[in-house]
Amino acid sequence: MKGTWLRTLELETPFAVFSDVHGNLPGLEAIVDDIEQRAIPATISLGDLVGYGPAPNEVALLVRDRGIPSLMGNYDQGIGFESGDCGCVYKTDEQRAEGAASLAWTQEVVTSEVKAYLRSLEDHFTLKTPAGELLAVHGSPRRINEYLFEDRPASAMERLARDYPYPAIFFGHTHVPYARPLGETTFVNVGSGGRPKDGDWRVCYAIVSPEKLGTQGFVEFVRVPYDYERLQRELAATPLITSFTPPD
Repeated sequence: MKGTWLRTLELETPFAVFSDVHGNLPGLEAIVDDIEQRAIPATISLGDLVGYGPAPNEVALLVRDRGIPSLMGNYDQGIGFESGDCGCVYKTDEQRAEGAASLAWTQEVVTSEVKAYLRSLEDHFTLKTPAGELLAVHGSPRRINEYLFEDRPASAMERLARDYPYPAIFFGHTHVPYARPLGETTFVNVGSGGRPKDGDWRVCYAIVSPEKLGTQGFVEFVRVPYDYERLQRELAATPLITSFTPPD
């Protein structure tokens, strides 16, 4: 990937990263409020703004209008280009039914303005930081919809690090956060800002302190409670059958 044209963002201070909001407006609003309260100067999104949740237009426009640089997720790609495919992988009949209902409804309700915005999103960012150039993607550096789960064999991740030799690679897509140093590269999954899948109902984002690369202080995962009841009311007003982890 190095040697190809990528949009570069200059991030000299700690920054926030979220991904996979998936139409959960209360979740995104809670994250944005938390970031503002912490006075973090910069925020980026790794994509999948739409899909599954009841507020795809509102989420996309909030990110756009606040000037938050965002990558294109696989769901953004499918809806923006009206491909009829979200690039999702389903393991159960329940997931397949949720996905079919989500794709059909989201494709119908997302406005032409928002579809144009989704089509304009980037595939990758390079992040110019005090720790050097870091890489941000949605799924993996290879494919927008590749799942990099934490239990992937170290040998496979080390090959990926050799092919994309950045000090850190940030991504989402699996909805499960982790930071995993392997050789000269730290792999950081920032979790989901809308639909976590790790058993914690609270939305998740990461605060990155690039000057602390190589230490435990490099990435802090932040869990934020949000108005779950509001989300459920908004969901009930649609034909969506999406499940969101309820509060304990």
